[in-house]
Amino acid sequence: MPGPDTTSYDAVLKTVYEGGIRDQIKTRVKTLELFMEGESAAWGGRHVEYPITVARTEGSGWATELGNLPTAGREEYTDVRIPCRYQYGRISLSAQVMKASQGGRNAFRPAMEREMEGIIKTMSADRGRAIFHDGRGILALVNGTATSATQTLDAPGGVAGATNGSRFIRKGMIIGCINATTGAVRATTVATVSSVAAAGATIGLDVSRTWTDNDYVVRFATTGSTAVGDTSYNKEFMGLLGHVDDGTYVATYQNVNRTTYPIFQSQVIGTAAAPVGALSDDLIQRGIDAADERGDGETSDLLCHHSVRRAYIAITVNDRRYIGADLTKPDAGTAAAKKGTLAFGGIPIREDKYAPYGLMFGVDRSGFKRYALVDGEWADEDGAILARVGTGSTAQDAFEGYYRMWDNFINDFPNRSFRLDGVTATVSVVSVP
Repeated sequence: MPGPDTTSYDAVLKTVYEGGIRDQIKTRVKTLELFMEGESAAWGGRHVEYPITVARTEGSGWATELGNLPTAGREEYTDVRIPCRYQYGRISLSAQVMKASQGGRNAFRPAMEREMEGIIKTMSADRGRAIFHDGRGILALVNGTATSATQTLDAPGGVAGATNGSRFIRKGMIIGCINATTGAVRATTVATVSSVAAAGATIGLDVSRTWTDNDYVVRFATTGSTAVGDTSYNKEFMGLLGHVDDGTYVATYQNVNRTTYPIFQSQVIGTAAAPVGALSDDLIQRGIDAADERGDGETSDLLCHHSVRRAYIAITVNDRRYIGADLTKPDAGTAAAKKGTLAFGGIPIREDKYAPYGLMFGVDRSGFKRYALVDGEWADEDGAILARVGTGSTAQDAFEGYYRMWDNFINDFPNRSFRLDGVTATVSVVSVP
């Protein structure tokens, strides 16, 4: 009789576990971190409000000897009003899993620690997306009316474009539709995401729903939510599409109407109907110069998606072709290949996976500020982070807690920044985890 092999001896062999959980879900919010480094102030009361100057006094001019002096004028003012935005993350665990996962002998990590860390990472990912967008919380637009458990999306983040409409959608999200015309919830559209297609155009829902073309896709609090108050629509903090805008996305920016007060407009080059097209050094310099002319802006950073950064690399190829340190070993790459920072005239070009496709932001960070009422905390006003789930006859041997961040952002000087809209770039379809 032959000796044992691994198949016959399988019941005796042990599984060898290597310590630690390999975390595949990385969350680095580069641009958010950039603005968190700036000035921050504590919040209080109903909202933050302060006056700004929106027009000069025009009592100025030349005159003849003994002629009339210029008619006296006056400066014009209006109020900036910054509302607080409330972000929450909620976890729930059974008592059994908390007990069973305690100690290194029983689990790689305690379940409660993992869930607490995990929800903060999810909130950070949502903040990374929100800092680039316009506060409406739009994840995508519906592309075509259909009654199905499979829905087609475009315009990720609410920015026009047919590519990778599902880039900000993740499995497990509870989402539904807002009527883009009325701003009301589209009835019977809420579902849980069961899958996201690799091609980036479609998502799977756990139930069939009728979705209407060009409706906004947003987060809902529960699958039973029917009111706009139970959605993320118009409840996110303000992002770059508002901070650096001419009214295209945010017509009234923190209480200031940009049509009434054009001084609160940023220079935007290109539109959806007339995109800027191919990136060029002249185009970027035009934006920098316009920010200087409009608001004495000094561009501190150029922010964009990886695809726009690649478009910038492409326009520098001829300049780099014959300047390698060792031309016998040519290297077609740039500092970007190892996550180094490229620059335009010394201004760093910072890529971010959450940035809208086809846009480049040239920002002067001198006016950026964060107001925080709650910087980030687990709610514990009743003396404990975890509370029992249910009461009386509905009580469970389970516990839940929630993490919260209450804050918002402002750019005091939108006219010091600029934006390029509709930059031609080749996008690689990637779902943001």
